[in-house]
Amino acid sequence: MSNETAAFTRHRAFSMARVFAITTNTLTELTRLKVFYVLLIFAMLLIGSSVFMARLTFQQEFQILKDVSLGAMSIFTSLLAIIATARLIPQDIEDRTVYTILAKPVPRFEYIAGKLTGVLLLLAISTLVMSAMFLAVLYLREQTVLHEALRQMSAAPREQIDDALRAIRSSALNIDIFPGIIIIYLKACLLAALTFFFNYIATT
Repeated sequence: MSNETAAFTRHRAFSMARVFAITTNTLTELTRLKVFYVLLIFAMLLIGSSVFMARLTFQQEFQILKDVSLGAMSIFTSLLAIIATARLIPQDIEDRTVYTILAKPVPRFEYIAGKLTGVLLLLAISTLVMSAMFLAVLYLREQTVLHEALRQMSAAPREQIDDALRAIRSSALNIDIFPGIIIIYLKACLLAALTFFFNYIATT
């Protein structure tokens, strides 16, 4: 094998460094999109305002708060997955960035993997931000309800107070929330992958 062939083979081998470079570049480009911030702010406002949407029993209130917040997260991540992914390859073709990248020793697989990973990373960051906002709102509302219950039941027996506080805590923050958040993220990842797949076929 000649030196030129060996060098070519060495360059064409899979490189995580090249994939990481494309990923970070894609993530930077996506975070500059105005639609990303518009959708994120809208979702955060909807999550934050969900605490004012119900004044029923605390079980119903917490359930509505969870439904509205998780619904907002699901809609936002789905829209972001489609919008961010749909313009990736066409935008690179319009800017002629794809020709610059593929002219270098970068296989198509690394280009595709880097682009898709950038979108998935953006979705993960968005999901984490919204989850933090959601859990903070839920925790603050839980503390408010706990204080109200303690004030209203100040003359009740200690056992009754403890039972009421346990019921409030079990209705607010519980482990069942986290599988729901993970499913929302995985659904957005699937939408992003499907959008990227059809977009890649169409542009190819």
